[in-house]
Amino acid sequence: MKSIKNFSFKDLYNSKAKSFIIYSIGQAINLISPLLVMPYIVSVCGEEGFGKVGVGYSFALISIVLIDYGSYINGTKEISIHSNDNKILCEKFATIYFAKFILILSVLLLSSILILSIPFFQKDYLQLLLSLLIVVGQFINPTWFFQGIQNFKWISAINILSKCIYLACVFLFIKTPADYIYANAFFGIGLITASFSGFIWIYSKYDFSFQHTSLEKALNLLKEEFNLTASQLFFSLYQYAPVMIISYVGGDLLAGQFRIIDQIIMIFRTYFQMFFNFIYAEVCLKIFQDSEQGLKVWFKFNFLNYCLVGAMLIFSFFMANDILSFFNVDLVAHHYLLSIFKLGLLIPLLMGITFALKQLMFAYNKNTHYIQITIISSILYLIIVYFLVKAIGLAGSFITTLVMEFLIIFLYIVVLRRNFLKTSKHL
Repeated sequence: MKSIKNFSFKDLYNSKAKSFIIYSIGQAINLISPLLVMPYIVSVCGEEGFGKVGVGYSFALISIVLIDYGSYINGTKEISIHSNDNKILCEKFATIYFAKFILILSVLLLSSILILSIPFFQKDYLQLLLSLLIVVGQFINPTWFFQGIQNFKWISAINILSKCIYLACVFLFIKTPADYIYANAFFGIGLITASFSGFIWIYSKYDFSFQHTSLEKALNLLKEEFNLTASQLFFSLYQYAPVMIISYVGGDLLAGQFRIIDQIIMIFRTYFQMFFNFIYAEVCLKIFQDSEQGLKVWFKFNFLNYCLVGAMLIFSFFMANDILSFFNVDLVAHHYLLSIFKLGLLIPLLMGITFALKQLMFAYNKNTHYIQITIISSILYLIIVYFLVKAIGLAGSFITTLVMEFLIIFLYIVVLRRNFLKTSKHL
């Protein structure tokens, strides 16, 4: 085995090329499925119906953060480091799922209470309750484990199967404007089915047993991960709460218009998350073995990826008019949304930097700083976006996001500056 000192980027690239192709095939459907589903739902259910679907989807994604509870950050990192020790893998797997089981019961109960008691949610309670099937699917989803052991075939299989079920159900069963209530339920059904198959494979392959954990271990894990999860919850609110705020301030039609633009931007966000997940375990492992070489790997991968995304954004800018037409945007609002969409395309340029820097925040164990930055920036964002949307409309949301992304990048760089200075001469 080559030592880390003799590591070359070319070797890593060759060893990861096949895995990346497999992973990309599975993840491509995450990018393609919104392009297929969104125009169809808008055409059948209208922009208002699509806005309601967006509120339910965002509610589910915010709840998911509590279910994941750090498994995709520290859980994946621990699995990566101890991937050759079956005893530790078994304990981590069983303990994390035991903790997630406690959380799913709590989240479903709390979510149901909120949906049935808050007037804003009550008006569309059935759609919101059905959206919780997405949360159940994420509870089962073992992708965090597959990322740690870098089994990209199963990650792809889960993605492809879940999205195929979702797409089939949407096109077969959503036929009238009132059917919007089932859109998120179909997403959840697909995720539950695909995730369960992956869970069973892991459990059988590694001969895992839940006898290797205990209630005490699960509760200790919940205690240890509480601060990180709290920060991730705020980050989730930062990403997904705007559509709720816009719906509350401006109604379902404005929320639907926001959701159309945000969904297009979310394609880039999904891609960045995909890339983050693909190299995160590798970056953590390389930095754990050798900080300087690990940072070198991080820089080269993220730089090449950023150039690719930059080219895609330039293309999207010049094709903005055609893109909005493809998504069945109302002709009356088309010109107004076109300028906002072009403004929104600046967001992924900054998002690519924040995702890359976030990898280093976790890899260098800057969790405390990350938590502080995330909570403070998210609170500021939610306050500012509420008042700006109320004052200037839809553009206020995207302007706020741009400002906050700049702030987050600045704060990440301040925290990581010593790590950069130590290795700058080697880059």
